[in-house]
Amino acid sequence: MAVTSYRIDAYSIKIFGKDSKGRRTRWGDRMIQMYSGGKVIAQAVFARPKHDAPEPYFSEGKIFYFADSDQFSDVLHLLRNEKPVYIAWEPVHDPKEPNDGDAYFYTVAEIK
Repeated sequence: MAVTSYRIDAYSIKIFGKDSKGRRTRWGDRMIQMYSGGKVIAQAVFARPKHDAPEPYFSEGKIFYFADSDQFSDVLHLLRNEKPVYIAWEPVHDPKEPNDGDAYFYTVAEIK
């Protein structure tokens, strides 16, 4: 199973307020949308405290990374301070979950 990986060229951030009027409850309060070559290649959504983040997935060439809110600062720090930064989707063979996999960020070794 091949790993899908994208170099992140740019990103945008959304921070949502509490939505308590409607019937839906927004489980995620922060989102980072990532771009490569001008195209959206990934989205990272961070769960509000006391909410569970869903499993990551890969769909239509995009990586959907979900994590707890306490990881937002770490991901933002990585995007701001490391170059280059990549996001990857690695499929995992699991007969119980046919589209299972892991989404993760990574950098490459710096050569000095």
